Amino acid sequence: MKIIGVFFEEAEPMAYPLNKEKYFKHFLQLQAAIEECGAIFRILRHQSSYLGNGKFSQSWELQNAGVVETGELKVDVVFDKGLFISDGTIPVINCEEINEICTNKYKTFELFSKYSPQTYLANNEAEFHQGLESIPGKYKVVKPLDGLEGRNISIEESDLLKKKTFTYPVLIQEFLDSSQGIPGIVDTFHDFRVALINEEIVHCIVRIPPAGELIASTSLGATMEVVDDMKMIPEAIFTMVADIDGIMALYGNRFYSIDLAMVNGQPKIIELNSRPSIWDSNQHQVFATTKKKLAKLLTSLT
Repeated sequence: MKIIGVFFEEAEPMAYPLNKEKYFKHFLQLQAAIEECGAIFRILRHQSSYLGNGKFSQSWELQNAGVVETGELKVDVVFDKGLFISDGTIPVINCEEINEICTNKYKTFELFSKYSPQTYLANNEAEFHQGLESIPGKYKVVKPLDGLEGRNISIEESDLLKKKTFTYPVLIQEFLDSSQGIPGIVDTFHDFRVALINEEIVHCIVRIPPAGELIASTSLGATMEVVDDMKMIPEAIFTMVADIDGIMALYGNRFYSIDLAMVNGQPKIIELNSRPSIWDSNQHQVFATTKKKLAKLLTSLT
């Protein structure tokens, strides 16, 4: 029976993301989908546990009340949710190159500048002040090179940003004014997510920040809606997605998302995410379907 391991970066068995009830539930649902495909699902933790040739010194089984240790284990496939460094002996969904493109936001800009806001990399305070002057617009976005769930992002005027303390390096980006929305989908500031398993779009969602806020992360209070009617999505978005995935396809099997904003009728990248949420299947049928498709891919790899 094939064994599928999902790899997380932190070492403790119930560390992030399993320490959050909603995420724990999501992976229980994925485990059920993988078991329906006739495979075994296990939790893997931290690079130090990898012994090579698909073997890990520790593993865990998900149960309703938590995890149960299942000891040393050789897996057949790794679903990387935590920057796993592979030795190339077993299939991996989201290899190191895909993770680098998605987590290093300056790398994202370099590869996809056509669809990106103007971006400046600041390695120290002097470069930070220079970047603030070089990026156009009243508001500027300052964010870490990597990051999740909208953490440590500042969107303010230059004078206010100059008073803040940042840990370098940081990115300074042009603010994407998405207030005009997407006709038929959203009429205000938004973050539009396209999730893909390989070249297939498996779901699209739109997130709307709380009133008076500009960051559309559900962990920070944004609302989320599934876009059911794909015909409502502007063709320019599909063109951008195809262009981006044409590059991502060079690096193998992948499950990732493209977060974008529509600005003056054109899509602009907010970020790429190689660790997108797999959501609660009870929220919408499309999330259950996504897990089934992900499970089918994971269990088909050899």
